[in-house]
Amino acid sequence: MGLLMVRSQTLAALSLGLVAFCHPLAECRAMTLVDRFQADETGAGPAAVRLARRALEEYCLRRQRISVPAGLPPLLAQRGAVFVSAQAAGGAPRCCMGSLYPRGATLAADIVEMACRAAAHDLRFAPLRPDELPGLRVIVSVLDPPEPIADPWTLDPLTDGLAARGPRRTGVVLPGETGMRERFVRWAQVRADLQPGEQAVYLRLRAVRFIEPEG
Repeated sequence: MGLLMVRSQTLAALSLGLVAFCHPLAECRAMTLVDRFQADETGAGPAAVRLARRALEEYCLRRQRISVPAGLPPLLAQRGAVFVSAQAAGGAPRCCMGSLYPRGATLAADIVEMACRAAAHDLRFAPLRPDELPGLRVIVSVLDPPEPIADPWTLDPLTDGLAARGPRRTGVVLPGETGMRERFVRWAQVRADLQPGEQAVYLRLRAVRFIEPEG
């Protein structure tokens, strides 16, 4: 299955075999999980989407959680934060569940867990119906740890994600959900249930998304 990979930040320089990522304007740093997925040549991204699709369908059809299969690419054995979502025809959001931090023993385990939750427990939508499954595009977003920021208006909604942590809950907008900065910030605030006068802690999210092709 062909996959589209959407990068939240372009790698400026990469030496394969070295766990380092260097930007011309910054010091070298250890590669993050997102960096490693962007540089990956083992098929971890497509494998993540196939796993999410299988878990989503199994839970939708039978309300059963699949076991994590053997033989997955090594990156899926790492711990990491992940969101699993699905789009209906025309790109309309149909479901999405995830976490800003790792929850299970491996990324693969979290993909299965979030796919099951997305299938039936996203309270914004009705549970998925079996007849919807063929028309959905499954998306897996792998995240680096959130970075606190002072001003969410400085972020680029096409390449950055945003989390607004309010008094009651945290609202998340993933990279690429919208290209409009005003909508980007407002969505995060609404999803955090921020009321007039309430303050939030804002976090920048760096992610890489793997998307099933249309058709």
